[in-house]
Amino acid sequence: MVVDATAQIGVVMTVIHKVLLVLAFVYGFFSFSYAGKDVERIKKVIKIYNNIVIQESKTDRHRDLRTFVKMMEDVTTENVARKLYIWIQSWHENGLFMDSKILKLKFLDIKINGEKAKAITEENWKYKYFDRRINKIVVPETDIFYKVEYNLIRNKNRWIISKIKVLEEKKDQEGKR
Repeated sequence: MVVDATAQIGVVMTVIHKVLLVLAFVYGFFSFSYAGKDVERIKKVIKIYNNIVIQESKTDRHRDLRTFVKMMEDVTTENVARKLYIWIQSWHENGLFMDSKILKLKFLDIKINGEKAKAITEENWKYKYFDRRINKIVVPETDIFYKVEYNLIRNKNRWIISKIKVLEEKKDQEGKR
């Protein structure tokens, strides 16, 4: 019996093509799913960062720099944590504490490029400053809009904020009670 080798090779190649197509589909599905998880992780770390800003700026609990940076290591780089610490402590050393909340946080764009990512947000905040030395509100309740760019890096399989840049800032209402 003579077997046509060309026909057999054609059948084998067809099977290989089908297997490769299935593998490509599975890879694409899991890559998309993994990227979706990264996007959710990036959103979560930005929300955690903003919550820390809200909580730490209104509390009179005093942490030293090293403790604060250690507390922030799952959220930001050391440099970003130091900047936030200095900003909060400079207000607190003058008796001022910020009472704030985010009214709206909208993610406009999140781009991931390997081990780096960039997220653009629109944030509507409400804040006021209270001077504990004289027991008085010294900066009235203010609504403010920010457009913010967060740069993130992957660190130990987590996304952490490596840089924050305010792209736009608009005070909507000042002195509103």
